Amino acid sequence: MKTSIVILTHNQLAMTIGCLESIRRHTPEEHEIIIIDNGSTDGTPGYARLQPDVILHENKENLGFAKGCNQGVELATGDNVLFLNNDTIMTKDWLKNMLQALYSSEHIGMVGPVTNYSSGHQRIPVTYTDLAGLDAFSKSHIEAHAGSKLSVRRLVGFCLLVKRTVLDEIGGFDERFGLGNYEDDDLCLRAIRQGYGLYVAMDSFIHHYGHATMNQLPSDNLNTLLQQNSKKATEKWGNNIHELIYRPEISVSLCVVAQQDAQRLRHTLATWIDAVEETIVIVPDADGEAAEIAGQYTDRVFAFYGEGDGEEAYQFAFDLATKDFVLFLEPGDELEKNERRKFSGLKISVEDADIVVLPSGENEQRFMVRKDSGFASPDRLEEDAAYGGLRLNAGVTVRNRF
Repeated sequence: MKTSIVILTHNQLAMTIGCLESIRRHTPEEHEIIIIDNGSTDGTPGYARLQPDVILHENKENLGFAKGCNQGVELATGDNVLFLNNDTIMTKDWLKNMLQALYSSEHIGMVGPVTNYSSGHQRIPVTYTDLAGLDAFSKSHIEAHAGSKLSVRRLVGFCLLVKRTVLDEIGGFDERFGLGNYEDDDLCLRAIRQGYGLYVAMDSFIHHYGHATMNQLPSDNLNTLLQQNSKKATEKWGNNIHELIYRPEISVSLCVVAQQDAQRLRHTLATWIDAVEETIVIVPDADGEAAEIAGQYTDRVFAFYGEGDGEEAYQFAFDLATKDFVLFLEPGDELEKNERRKFSGLKISVEDADIVVLPSGENEQRFMVRKDSGFASPDRLEEDAAYGGLRLNAGVTVRNRF
C-alpha cells in the first residue's frame, strides 16, 4: 500500500529540510513525496530539484493551500494521500499507526495524528522543550496509547491522511478559500456528511511548529483572511460551518406496515435494525408469522385490525414513534452497505427539513417525516410534492429486490 505525501512550501527552506529528513528517518512504509512549491524565493525550489525522492511542481506565485494540495492530488499515485505542512517533524511509527487507524474500518475516511500544536482534539500536553527531547517523549506517548484512536467530527489539515477513494468521491479542497483556513473544515464536513468516520490516531505523534507559512503574513492580513474565509464558508453552507460539523445526530424511528410479507419483512429488518434508534412493526395478526419474525428484531410489534396497509395503519405507527424522525419503509426494502454509510451521514445533515425523500427504484420514493411536524401520509407525500412541509432530497437509495 502506497501513500502519497503532499507537502506545500512557500519559503521556510530550513523547515522543509527538517521535515523531509524526518520523513526519511521514520517512514519505512511505501510512499512518495510530492512538493508543491508556491512561489518560494529562498532557494526552496532549487533544493527540491536536487532531491532524488521528491516529485516537484513549481508555481510561479502563491496559489494557496487548497489549490496546491489539489495539484498534489493530481500527481499522486498512492492508495492514500497525506497532506502535510512543511513545519512538521515526524517521529517513529507515525505513518504506520495512522494507516492502521485508517484501515481499521472500511467506513473510516480520514485520520490525523496528535501533536503539540493544533486546535481541537489533536493537541495534547507535552513535556519536551526542544527537539532533543522529541523522540523520547513520542516513544513514551506511543507506548502508552498503542492501538488507540478517537472518533471526532473535525481534523486539522497540518497532517491529514485520506483514502484516495474518499477524495475521489467527495472531491478535494475547495479552492474558494484561497491562501488557507477553513478548507480543512469544509473537507471534513463533506466527509462526515457522506458517512465517513474521522479519527485521531492517538499513537501517532508529530511535532508541529504551527502557522509557519501564515506567520509570514502581517497579523492584520491574517485576521482579514480568517474573517473572509469564515464568511465564504457560511455563504457556501448556509450556516456556521462549525455548528454544522458538530450538529447533533437525529434519531430515527423505523416504521414498517407488514401484511402477508413475512420473509420480506425479515430482509428489511435485518438490514436496517442497526441503522436506526427504534423499530416499530405493524402486523395484521399478533400471532401470525410476521409478528413472530418482527419479534426477533424488536419488542415494538403491534397488531392493527383496521385497513391493513392504508393511511390509518401508517398513522397508528407514526403515533407510536418516539424519535426525531419517522421513516416509513415497505417489506423488502433493504439498506446496502454503502447506503448505510451514507444514511449515517444523512443523520447529521437534515437541518431544517420536515420531509426527507429517499429514492427507491426508478419511480418510487420512501419518506422520513419529522415527528414534531405531524403525521404525513406516505401516499400523499408521493402524489403531492407540496404536501408535508420543507423537503430534503437525500443521496441515500433504498433498494427493494422483490
